[in-house]
Parts: sequence; structure tokens; C-alpha cells
Amino acid sequence: MNPEIERKIDSEIASLLQEIKGVRRTIHQNPELSGKEYKTAHYLFTLLKEKGFSPKYHLKKTAVSLTLNNGRGKKIVLRADTDALPITEQNGIAYRSQNEGVMHACGHDMHSAILLGAVLALWKLRQYWRGTIVCLFQPSEEQEPGGAYWLIKEGVFPRDADAVFGLHVNPDYTTGSIALKKKYDFAGVTLFDALIRGRGAHGASPEKSIDPIVCAAAMIMSLQTVVSRECPAVETAVVTVGSLHAGVRRNIIPDTAQFQGTIRYHTEKVQQLLVGSIGKKLKKTAESFGADVELRFEKSYPPGYNNEQLTDKAKNVFREYFGESRVIKREVPSMYAEDFSRYQEIVPGLYIHLGVKPPQKRTMEGIHSPRFLPDESAIKTGMEAHVVFAL
Repeated sequence: MNPEIERKIDSEIASLLQEIKGVRRTIHQNPELSGKEYKTAHYLFTLLKEKGFSPKYHLKKTAVSLTLNNGRGKKIVLRADTDALPITEQNGIAYRSQNEGVMHACGHDMHSAILLGAVLALWKLRQYWRGTIVCLFQPSEEQEPGGAYWLIKEGVFPRDADAVFGLHVNPDYTTGSIALKKKYDFAGVTLFDALIRGRGAHGASPEKSIDPIVCAAAMIMSLQTVVSRECPAVETAVVTVGSLHAGVRRNIIPDTAQFQGTIRYHTEKVQQLLVGSIGKKLKKTAESFGADVELRFEKSYPPGYNNEQLTDKAKNVFREYFGESRVIKREVPSMYAEDFSRYQEIVPGLYIHLGVKPPQKRTMEGIHSPRFLPDESAIKTGMEAHVVFAL
């Protein structure tokens, strides 16, 4: 990259940094759940208007888009998500969440602030680029089918874009670094629900029951060998049961029990294998107990696929700007899921990891933890990554 452009990027981002940190803290302090990001969207919309831009609302004013037109050239999309999680924050910071039971525990507050900062920097640097940059502040990443689904369905996401770019904070990497991987990185997800129908009885006479709780327990244990014994060892997959409900009192065996889980994978072949295997196992287990099971499978986010040519090109430019040691080549794909993958199904896309672990720490709390606290210094690197990618 041209040294003059590098100096201009450094200068513009440095001039914006304190303001953007303040934006991040305001968003962090006022988190909103998926589909309810009205105040967050209004805040971002207002900031952009005050800067002289012409943003637009979408999805009942929970989403905001902005298009930067600067002559003829390629069209790219930069995307950030804006929603928070139903978690009570446990960080003792001055800007902790003011909405009880809601927290930005996944870093979307940083994503949004970073994109806003990148927008301001890119417009100041417009002498160095030509084309169109579409910026999406997207709601509902945490809730299926995802805000990306709706922005695509309503025609907000431009299908004629040449590329789409985004990032996610990652506490596994040190502040100042970014990490990227070619091909599959984030996982696809299929949801599943199991409803077991047995026969209730008094807890003192279990022989008169068909116990759905014991049956559910046996089913869940049987799932622990699906990946280890039925999925090819060279493939990556995860089966997780995250919700189990049954009964109302300790001495009553209920009629029903139910549990919910997720299947994570990177290829359609593995998805089909796991769905088939799980269905077969659960039905056979129910049969052995004399119970019935009602199963439901639903595809959620597709696997995230980083376009090979785009990843190679971006990696080289990132290394020119950041230096080789700060650009990490990921070898193993992540099992987290992201609805950004929906955009990647339409146009070439790249989704990278932003290091947010303070340099002095060996480990830190992970995302979705009530104590997740990313290093704010990473905002600078995030803004730089957006600007360098765009240029």
C-alpha cells in the first residue's frame, strides 16, 4: 500500500478514535434485544444525519443503511450487527448496561461503533477510492432467521455487490491483531426439538409409568456418540443440547419431556448425515422405552464461506498495512455461527476475527459471558481493517 495513503488512514482514524470509543460506550450502556433495536438504530441514524449523510431506516426502524457514492467503480458492502443478549452484565464499569437483564455480551456494540468510524474515515479519504460503499447496521443477528435474511428479502442488501466484508470480536486473539481463514470458517446450524410422550404416574410407583424424563436422559446421552462415532474424523461437527424441560413437582412423573439442541457443521453432507443419525437414534430410544417422540429439524444459518480469491487479496493488503505478525492465518474453522453467511451465499464475502484480548492477559472471559469485556483499543484495528479492505 502507498505510504502516503497509510499515513492518511492513520491520521484520519486517530482523529476519530475518542469519538468512536464514546459511541461504543453509549451503545453498550443501552443494549437492546433482537428485533427491538429501535433506540440503537435511531442513535446511529441521528449520528449519520448530523455528519451530513443521508441514511435510511429499514425493518420497522431497527436497521439503518447508508450508501456512499463516489464515482464509477466497484460496489462493496460493509456490515455490522447491533443487537444484544438477554444477559445481566457483571462488569463493574462506568458504562455498564442500564437495561436490566440485557447486555452487549457478544461485542456488537464494538462492531457498530467500528463501522460508524470506518464510514467517517472512508468519506474523508474519498480522494483515494472510486465506486460505491453500502454500509449496513443490521439487527437480529442473534435470533433466527437473522436480520441478514430480512435485509436480503426486502432488497436492502445489493445482490450486484462485488464483495461484502465484516468482522467479529474474538477474545482468543490479542488486541492489534486480526485473523482470517480461507473457505469455511463459521459453521452452519440446524436446530432440533424433541418432544417425548410417555405416561405419567406417582413417583412412588414408577412401574405404572412410561417415564419421559429417563427416556429423554437416555436420548441425550446417546447423542454424545453421534459425532465421535458416526461423523468422519476429518470433518468438524458439534451436537449440543442446551435446553431440557420436564415435570412440575418432584414426586410426579410427567406425561411429557422436551429438549432442544443445535447441530453445527461446515458441509451439507455432514448436516444430512447428522440429521439422519439423530432422528434414527431418538426414535429407536423412544421405542425401547415404549414412548413416542416427535422431532422437528429446522435449518438456521448456513456455513460461512470466505471467498478464496478475496481472502488471499485481503490477506496480502492487510499484511502490507498491519505487518505480517499482526495478520494471523487461521488453520481450524470456528464452530460459532453468524448470519453474515447469508450474504456470502449471494456475493463473494470475507468475515474476519478481531483480536480484543488485552496484551497483558493470557486469557479472558469469552463472548456470551456476563463478564465479557473486550479491549477498547481494538476499535482502532477494527476501523483500520474496514478502511484498508474498502480501499
